[in-house]
Amino acid sequence: MERQVDDFVGVFALLRRDDRYLLVANERRIDRVMQRVWDLPGGRVEAGELVLEALRRELKEETQLSLQGTPEFVFVQEGERIESGVRQWAWRSLFFVIEAAGDPVASHEVLDVRWMTRAEIENECHAPYHNSFREWLQHGGSYFVSTWRD
Repeated sequence: MERQVDDFVGVFALLRRDDRYLLVANERRIDRVMQRVWDLPGGRVEAGELVLEALRRELKEETQLSLQGTPEFVFVQEGERIESGVRQWAWRSLFFVIEAAGDPVASHEVLDVRWMTRAEIENECHAPYHNSFREWLQHGGSYFVSTWRD
C-alpha cells in the first residue's frame, strides 16, 4: 500500500485553569469508525509558518482565545500511523504550556470545548495518540512515542 498523507508536524496547547485542562472535540477515524474524541487545542504547522505562529493561529481558530506571554515547551510526541500493517505517515507534535485570557468558544473547526480534570481526561481520552499526554500528566517527561494502528 502506498503512503497516502504527508508526515505531520503539529503544535498543541496545554491551557490549565484551576485543576482543569482545556480540550476540544473533533471527529477522527479510529478503528475504522468515525468517533468523537477530545484533543488538546492545536494542529498542523503550515509550510512557511514558525511553531509559535502555528500555536497562536490554531488556538485562535479552534477556541477564539488569544495566546498571551511566552509559551513554555514541555514535551514532544513522535508517532506513526499504521494501517493494514503499513506505515502511512509519521508525526511529531510539540506541546506547550500556555496562558490565554477569556472564555473559550468552539469555532467552526471543532465540535465543542470543555474543561476537564485529570480524572476526566483519563476517562475520556483514549485515542491512540493520547497516551503521551496522559503519561505526561501522571509522570512528566519530555519525549514520548506513540503508534496508531487501524
